[in-house]
Amino acid sequence: MAALVKKYRIGKNRLAQGLLKGFSLSDSGELRASGEASRRLVYLGALDGVQPDFAWGRLAFEAELGDGMALGVRIFASNEARFVRKGVLTEVDDFLLDESVGEEPKAALFLAAGCLEAVGVTDLLLNGLSGRYLWISVEVLGTGNAVLKNFRVYSPEDNFFNSFPEVYRTDGDFFRRYLSIFNVMYADFQEKIDALDQYLDLDTAPTALLPVFAHWLGLELDGNFLDDSQLRILLKNAFSLICAKGTRKAIVGVVRILTDAPVYVLERQSSQGKEAPYDFTVLLQCVPDERLYSQLKFLINQFKPLRSRVSLVFLDNCGRLDSFACLDLNAAVSEPEPGRADKGAALNGLVCLQ
Repeated sequence: MAALVKKYRIGKNRLAQGLLKGFSLSDSGELRASGEASRRLVYLGALDGVQPDFAWGRLAFEAELGDGMALGVRIFASNEARFVRKGVLTEVDDFLLDESVGEEPKAALFLAAGCLEAVGVTDLLLNGLSGRYLWISVEVLGTGNAVLKNFRVYSPEDNFFNSFPEVYRTDGDFFRRYLSIFNVMYADFQEKIDALDQYLDLDTAPTALLPVFAHWLGLELDGNFLDDSQLRILLKNAFSLICAKGTRKAIVGVVRILTDAPVYVLERQSSQGKEAPYDFTVLLQCVPDERLYSQLKFLINQFKPLRSRVSLVFLDNCGRLDSFACLDLNAAVSEPEPGRADKGAALNGLVCLQ
C-alpha cells in the first residue's frame, strides 16, 4: 500500500529564521523585494524528516516577478546536519545562515552535496533526493519587485509510482516522470479538498466567493460599493441585522460597519425637519464624503422599513445656523442675540426660542 502524501508548509516563523538577502518578510508570511538590487537570495534552515534516508518528493511555491527577472532554486538532502570545513566540524545551518560567509562557499557546498538545480520553475520534483535533512536556496536575479510565498514541501517522492508492483518500478525513470504529472495534479486537488473549510470561513474565503454568500442571505452587492474588509464585516453581522431589519437597531448597525462616526436617527422626520410618518433622517457627525454617502444609501435601503424614505445628513462644523445644524453636536451660539423666525417658519419643537 502506498504511503500517504505528507505536506510540510514553510510558514512565517521558519522563513524568519532563514537568511534573507534583499527580501523582507511581511505580516502575511510573504517574502517581498523591491528596489534596484540585482541579486536577492533566500537560505532556509534544515527541514527535518526525522528518519534517515527520508524520501523528499516535491517543492512548490508561488513567485511574482517583474519583467526581465530570473529565478533559480538549489536543493540538497543529507542524513548529516554537520560537515567538515577547513578541518572543523561545522553545522550546515550555521554555515548557510551566516551572513558573513560569501555566496561562493555556499554554492560550493550545494554542489558538493549533489544538489538539484532548476531555473525558472516554482514546482519541482525532488527525484532521487533522500536524507533526513533538506536545505533550500532560492535566488532571484534582476531589478524590480518580486514576491515569493506559499512554500510547501511534499513527501513521499511519488505516491502513484510507489503503488505499482516492483517489476514496474525497476529502471523505470521515464515511467516515474510520466506518472509524476498525474501525481502532482492529484496532490493539488487533494490540497484544495483539504482546504474546503477555508472557503466557508468568512475570514479566509476568497474575495470572489463573498458576493455568493451575500446572495444566499438576500443581500444585493451590485455596484462594488463595499471593499473586501467591509463586505466581510457585513456578512459576519448579516444574520443579526436581517433579524432586526426595519428597525433603528438595523440602521445603526449598518452605519457602524462603514464608519465609527457618531450617528443619530430621527424617526418620522424629513431632512427639512418636517414631520413625515414614513420618513426618517440619519445624522452623521463627520465631514461629508461622497463615497461614504453612496455606501450608506446602498446598505440602508436594504434594511430600512418598507415604504419609508431615508435622508442622510452629514453634520460638519457649521459657522451659521442656516444649514442642518444641531446645538451641542455641530453648532453653537456663542453670544445671546435677538432672534426671529423667518416667514413660513414654525415653532414645532425642532426650533425653540428662549
